[in-house]
Amino acid sequence: MLLGEIFQVALQAIRANKLRSFLTMLGIIIGVGAVITMVALGSGAQKAVQARLQALGPTLLSIYPGQSFRGGIAIMFDQRVSVTVDDAAALARDARYVKGVVPELTRNMQIKLGGQNGNVSIVATTPNYATVKNYTMTAGRMFTAGEDEGRRRFAVLGSAIPDMFNRNPAAMIGQEIQIRGIPFEIIGVLSAKGSAGGFGNPDEQILIPLQTGRYRIMGTDRLRSITVDAASVPQMTLAMIEIERVMRREHKIRPGGENDFQIRNQSDILATFQDTAKTFSYLLAGIAAVRWAPQASISCSSSSSRRWSCVSPEALSAFSSAHSARSPCPSSRIGTRR
Repeated sequence: MLLGEIFQVALQAIRANKLRSFLTMLGIIIGVGAVITMVALGSGAQKAVQARLQALGPTLLSIYPGQSFRGGIAIMFDQRVSVTVDDAAALARDARYVKGVVPELTRNMQIKLGGQNGNVSIVATTPNYATVKNYTMTAGRMFTAGEDEGRRRFAVLGSAIPDMFNRNPAAMIGQEIQIRGIPFEIIGVLSAKGSAGGFGNPDEQILIPLQTGRYRIMGTDRLRSITVDAASVPQMTLAMIEIERVMRREHKIRPGGENDFQIRNQSDILATFQDTAKTFSYLLAGIAAVRWAPQASISCSSSSSRRWSCVSPEALSAFSSAHSARSPCPSSRIGTRR
């Protein structure tokens, strides 16, 4: 009976204050919806970062020249102790717990296709680049080891290059593209990867054979990086130890000396980005909660107003008279005191 009366009074209050009830409900709906949306956005961003980094390869290790200082000033990349093609060959030959080594001789260069031109990353590398980096070919093929040794002028485009020139990827196979004014034949187009955080966009690059880039385009064996594919996730620590052993031997670093190279683990980078995305989602949830709090306060005050507005004037008058009869004023009690 009591529950039915409460429900009836609530309906009467809503009907008596339709606009106020509508605004209160709207505020609650917007507030709760904002919290749900913000949390969903944070969770989605975290999963997107995880998916993109996983696409780069969970067992990949990257080797870079170490940051060197002279007189407290950082040395430019071209003046550091180099990571070279010979280092990559030594890793492929001697390092255990490793199933793939990819040297990457990278420079930004001008390209030209027809009457259009642009500036993209040119990567001189080996034929196992696509396998180690988990790419597939959307059109054409990858160059072979024989074509690499023969210093053939072949180019494999990243997925964003055809869009840059408004061309159909499949139709570009067999066409000529100029890199630094030197003509190359397009033989393949890679699948899309998408950018991951601050690592640049791997789709905006062109692959050429390592020996072609070394002797015909860039004229150096100083690598930007070496990518190593560990045999498995549980063996990544052992692979890092092996990489360090081989690199220290190749660079003739004495026992106790500091490494002049860096080894970066994709799993560590993935964990860092996941923590960042999680913090971002918490921040969004907090913002949404702060936005919803005033709406909750308004709804509570509106509910309090509705409780009094549903009481009739006659009931209020009767309540006031009964209260006065039970509680005589203090002056009357003072007058009867002896």
